[in-house]
Amino acid sequence: MNHRRITFSLALTLIVGTSISLHSTNASADSFIETRPAQIDPDPSQQHAMNMAFNISDAFEYAAEKIEPSVVHITVKNSRDPRAPEGLGSGVIVDTRGYILTNNHVVETGPYITVRLADGRELGATLVGTFEETDLAVIKIQADDIVAAEFADSESIRVGQWVLAVGSPFGFDQTVTAGIVSAKGRGSASMQGDGAPIRLQEFIQTDAAINPGNSGGPLVDLHGKIVGINTAIISRTGSNNGLGFSIPADIAQSVMQQLIETGRVQRGWLGIEMVSLSPVEAHRLGIDGGVVVKRALDDGPALTAGLQSGDIIVELGGRSTENVVRLSNAIMLTKPNEPVEINYIRDGTRLETSAVVTNRDEQILVAQLAKEQGIDLKELGTKIVPRLFTADQNRRRAKPIIGFLLLDIDEGSPAAIRGMEKNDFIYQIDERVFDNAQEVEQYIQSLKDGETIHVRFFRGREPMQVNLVPRTNP
Repeated sequence: MNHRRITFSLALTLIVGTSISLHSTNASADSFIETRPAQIDPDPSQQHAMNMAFNISDAFEYAAEKIEPSVVHITVKNSRDPRAPEGLGSGVIVDTRGYILTNNHVVETGPYITVRLADGRELGATLVGTFEETDLAVIKIQADDIVAAEFADSESIRVGQWVLAVGSPFGFDQTVTAGIVSAKGRGSASMQGDGAPIRLQEFIQTDAAINPGNSGGPLVDLHGKIVGINTAIISRTGSNNGLGFSIPADIAQSVMQQLIETGRVQRGWLGIEMVSLSPVEAHRLGIDGGVVVKRALDDGPALTAGLQSGDIIVELGGRSTENVVRLSNAIMLTKPNEPVEINYIRDGTRLETSAVVTNRDEQILVAQLAKEQGIDLKELGTKIVPRLFTADQNRRRAKPIIGFLLLDIDEGSPAAIRGMEKNDFIYQIDERVFDNAQEVEQYIQSLKDGETIHVRFFRGREPMQVNLVPRTNP
C-alpha cells in the first residue's frame, strides 16, 4: 500500500535566543551540523536541542505513518439520494474483519453509511451497535487488505505526553495534528460535538487541534497506538480552541468488544451511593483522590462484599478511582456477574475485597417494580405497570419509549390463551400509545363485546404482536 509522506514542522527556540524551523527529512542531526561553516563550533546546548527536534519529528512521522492506513472518512445520509444532506466524521479500523470504531453522534444522523479508506476505496458500512452513554459506535465493512490499529494502555498515559489526532476535519481526509495530553479524567461537562451538544462521562483532554469532522478518529501516542477516540471540543466558534476531548482507549475498547459480541453494552452495578473525597482529606491520606461510600445499598454487591459507609474506594478492577466519574466508569466497564477486585481505605488502613457486580439495567427494573403495584387488567387477565424501555432498532439504540410490563398472567385468560407471558412489554394497542396504565384500562373497558384488539409487545428484545379478545364482565 502506498502512503503519502506526512511532513511536520516544529519551531524550536534555542537557548541563545534565536529561532529555527526544522522539517522531517532523511538527514541526521549530525549531517545538519556539518553543513554549518567549519569555523563555527555549535554550542553543546544547541546541538542537544537540534537532536531532540529531529527525534521528535521522526517520532511524529513514524506515528502518523503507522496509524494512517487505519483511519477512515465516514459519510452518513438519511436517504440514498446523492443530493441528500450529509453527516461527516471519522473512524478507525480496529479489527481486520472490518470492524470500525467511531462516535455514536457520527452515525446516528442517518441509516446509510459510507466509509472511505486511506487508499481511496469507498465502501458501504453496516451498523453493529451503539452506546449513547459513552458516545461510541461500531460499524463494519467488507474489505480485504485493511490494517487494524492497535490500542495503547490509556491508564498509563501521562499529562504532558505527546499525542497526535487523526481524522477528517471539515472533510479533509487524513489530517494529522499534534499536541500534548493536557489533562486526564475530565468529566461531567457539556461539550460541543459535531453539530450538537453532547454530555459524556470521562475524557482525555488535549490541545491537539480537533475540529468538526475529527469526531470518531483516533488520538494516538508516538508509537501510533490508540489512546483515545476524539469526540468533543469546547469552543465558542465551533472550531478548535485548544480544548479537545477524547474517550479513553480502555473505555472505548470495552464498549467496542461488547458491541461486536452482542450489539449492546451491559453495565455493571455495585449498589452504592457515593461522593468524591475532598482534596484536603486526600492530601492527608497521601493519595491522589478517592470516592467515599455514603451508603452501601441493602442486598447490593458492595454490602455483600463487606463495604460500608465511610470506606474510601481508591481502585476497582485495576482502574484508579480518584473521583466519582472514574469510579462510575470502572463499575460500568465491569461485566455483570463477574468478580472485581476493590482496593479501599477504612480508618486509614488499606484493604481489599472482591465484589460480584450485577446488571445495572436489570437492577433499575427491580427497583421500579418494588415501588409500583400496577393495575389489574381483568379483561386481559394480567397486571401491568408502566415502564420506560429502550428498543434496539437495526442494532441502533433508540430513544426510550413508554410501555407496560406484564407482572402476572392468569391461567386461562385471554392473554395466556394467545401466548403472552410474564415480563412481556406492551408498547402499542391498536396502533395507539398510552401515557399511563389508567389510560390503558379505560381504553380496554370502552371496547364493544367481542371486539378484537391488536397488541404489539417486546419479549426480551424480540418484537412480537398478537390479536386477542378481552373478556366481558370479568
